Formats: sequence, structure tokens, C-alpha cells
Amino acid sequence: MSDSNIAAPASRDPFDPKSLRLSQSQTAGIGVKRVISHLKCDKPNGQEYIRSHPDESYRIETAILRDKTERQDYLVAPALWADLAGEITPVRIVAAITRHNVPFLWPATLPAPDGRSNRWHESMLEAQQRAVKSWTRVQADMASGEYLIFEATGNLPDPEWPELSFREMLELTFKTRLIDSMDHAFLRNLRGEV
Repeated sequence: MSDSNIAAPASRDPFDPKSLRLSQSQTAGIGVKRVISHLKCDKPNGQEYIRSHPDESYRIETAILRDKTERQDYLVAPALWADLAGEITPVRIVAAITRHNVPFLWPATLPAPDGRSNRWHESMLEAQQRAVKSWTRVQADMASGEYLIFEATGNLPDPEWPELSFREMLELTFKTRLIDSMDHAFLRNLRGEV
């Protein structure tokens, strides 16, 4: 057999996606880390199980101002609480996470200064506490006027908390929604100045 009868190896296409694709074993060694650039502040979705951070330093009782039109919460600096007494809502904010490891801040309204409360607020505060130890789902029940609390019965794995301090979580959530001056654009809008 002569050398002329041997077929030359087929040239490989250097841009063939099959030859360029990384396998899962190769991506494990690359060292990819998710970057969290913002977090939401909201009550949990009624169909999703969530957990509250077990560390007490990942919760705070503070005041927010709710933008009911845009459905957003603004964190209010303590120096303005007296001036905004009729507008702010006292809340307990806790770090929380979904079963898909999506972190968020979970606000629950605290009792009024005179001690008055209602079942909506009480049941949400109770859900925050229960979610420290077990996967919990919170669902509004209009008939009973409260949130129903469900605990997962399966053996679900513990959450994978991001490497963020509570301070960092607050900043990622409220970096553009901190009211620290009576001249804040949202307050000016409430006063009808803009």
C-alpha cells in the first residue's frame, strides 16, 4: 500500500462549538463565584419555602417608608423618624433566603407604639421566627385575616447563605432607597413639590 492511498486526517474546525464547550468537570476548577449586586426587600412569595438567617445579627428593628405606588420600601434614617412619624412603618427586617438560594430582606410590621397589633402583623412576625429552624411558606388567608404558616415536612437541605454581612445586605437592598434627608426626592414627591 502506498502513502498516497492513506487518507489525510480530516482537519478540525477550530470554531466548532462541540470542540470548544467546557465539560462540567472542567468548569468545576475555574473558580466561578456568583456576584450579588442587589437584593429585594419584600414579603415572601406565597408559594415558595424560605428560611430566616439564624444569626441574631442578621435582623434589625427599624423604620421604613412604603412607596405604595411603586411597591418599594425605603429605609429611613433614625434622625428623621420623629419628623416622619405619620408616614413611617416600624418593621423587623431579617435576612432570608429561598430554596433556590436567592437571598432577600424580609420585612414584618411591628406592633404600633401603643402596643396595638393585628393578626396579619403577628402571623408574619411568627413566620419569621419559625423560618429560622425550618423551611417555611407564608400565604395570605383573607377569610381568617392572617398569614397561614406552612412548614416543609420533607428532609430539605439547609440553605447556602452568601458570604455577605447584614450591613452589606442592607446596602445592596437600599443603596438607592435610603431616606437620610427631608429633601429626599421621594419625600419631596409626597409633599407635592416635584
